[in-house]
Amino acid sequence: MKKKSISLNETGLFSKLICDFINSDSKIKPFINSFFSLNTIQSNLSIENDNRDILSSVIKEQYNQTIFLNSEMSFVNTNISKLSNKNTYTITTGHQLNVFLNPLFLIYKITSIIAYANYLNNQIKTHHFVPCFWMATDDHDFDEIKTLKLYGQNYDWDVKGKNAVGNLSSDSIVNLLSQIQPLLCTTHHGQELFDIYKYAYTKNHNYADATRSLLTALFGDYGLVIVDGHHPKLKKIFTPHFQAEVSDSFVYSAITQTNQSIKNIYKPQINALKENIFYLHNEIRSKIHCNQNTYYTHDHPINWSLSELLDEIAEFPERFSPNVFLRPLYQECIMPNILYVGGPSETSYWIQLKNMFDVRKIHYPLLALRSHFLIVPKKISDLQNRLNLTELDLFKDYHDQLKNIIINQSSLTLESESEIFNNQFIEMEKYLNSVKGFPIQSLYVFQKRFQTELDRFKSKILKFEKTKNKDLENKIKLINDTLFPNNLIQERTCSFIPYYIKYGKDFFNFLIKESSIFDNKYTILTEEE
Repeated sequence: MKKKSISLNETGLFSKLICDFINSDSKIKPFINSFFSLNTIQSNLSIENDNRDILSSVIKEQYNQTIFLNSEMSFVNTNISKLSNKNTYTITTGHQLNVFLNPLFLIYKITSIIAYANYLNNQIKTHHFVPCFWMATDDHDFDEIKTLKLYGQNYDWDVKGKNAVGNLSSDSIVNLLSQIQPLLCTTHHGQELFDIYKYAYTKNHNYADATRSLLTALFGDYGLVIVDGHHPKLKKIFTPHFQAEVSDSFVYSAITQTNQSIKNIYKPQINALKENIFYLHNEIRSKIHCNQNTYYTHDHPINWSLSELLDEIAEFPERFSPNVFLRPLYQECIMPNILYVGGPSETSYWIQLKNMFDVRKIHYPLLALRSHFLIVPKKISDLQNRLNLTELDLFKDYHDQLKNIIINQSSLTLESESEIFNNQFIEMEKYLNSVKGFPIQSLYVFQKRFQTELDRFKSKILKFEKTKNKDLENKIKLINDTLFPNNLIQERTCSFIPYYIKYGKDFFNFLIKESSIFDNKYTILTEEE
């Protein structure tokens, strides 16, 4: 693949907050510890974490209960063992357990943290950095993970219930796998991927273990460590924070205070909630509500007083699950994390959380934006070149693309005439200003009317040219439908599967190599065949 890059600012895809974050704007500084760089990472290498041994032992236990296709996992096992060492730090990203590791940006997250770990391990020889993927096994929003979009068609995983997704039966996905088998098994790499899926989903009992098996088959050679926070020993570490949230509602007060400050500059990504803990029991995950000192859920036949709820948290911490606000705090409480790498939405709400971390006296990590790629097939690249579209043009609105191409190609334009008229108005203005008592405002009224009529006439010319160039419209539509399906960013709708079928693990190697390390760019990758 050929590579070109443009700045994220130029794409028009990112909020002002994210643009200011990647540009190290001083307005962001109050909401983070510091902007990430090699120097700031080195200055944070003294942070302590007392839970290394517990984390390492729990991860070993989770790996021991997982069935892996490839028993050779020396890089992974080495990294897990090193988590106990004080000179080891984690570089973490996380995501929901989307079916078949879809869509593309999930893969971009993983390749980004591997790239950062590789870079830091080469630059800082006194410490070791482990890439970690945090599985959101506690989540129960099944609708967000159940759909795979492959070659323009949706494939849905048909499972019901309110259980945490990590607890779902992995065998239930085999029927969906059989539906896409003909699409996968068209190349050697595709057959390899099908075998990985089938082994992971049929040999493992639950979806969390199956996903760990799947990720390790694909990324174990890079030393990627998979972390599942849904474990009694890890939840026990977080017990004081669960209890404090129930007693003091520190999440709501901390984030509300931050949002009061941030909303004067940016639109907050998330609004504070007063209820932030879920109860996970008997295969149902349901939010805990409070009404006049009585705590309850809508799906469990149980009520608690405050003291009863605090006691149950202490006795059965695994029954309690953090929401989107508490999960980052939980993550950083149990992991020696130096850097969290997330997408734009994640980074936006992490920026709102520092005050909450300060309240709970938990180390707030450095933040980095994951890499962004746009993959352009060769036939689209050829079409792009014939139409003289630049890489930046690809991110423009369809109508703007069409208009600019028509104007550039058309022999019937009024651009030079418009410039002549504007120059004449300037001369008329100079002259009439020298005429004593002349109502100069009437000239401006006339100029405005003239410009309106000229713009209307230009629109007629554009419409005439569009009628003559129906084929051009179809070509531009093909470009946009390929790169931005349904007007959505490619990485949010398309799967990595077609690229693995074609390139195998070379696809991951290329993404890791081209990942943005301390340099936020949108990378356009053009296929050459």
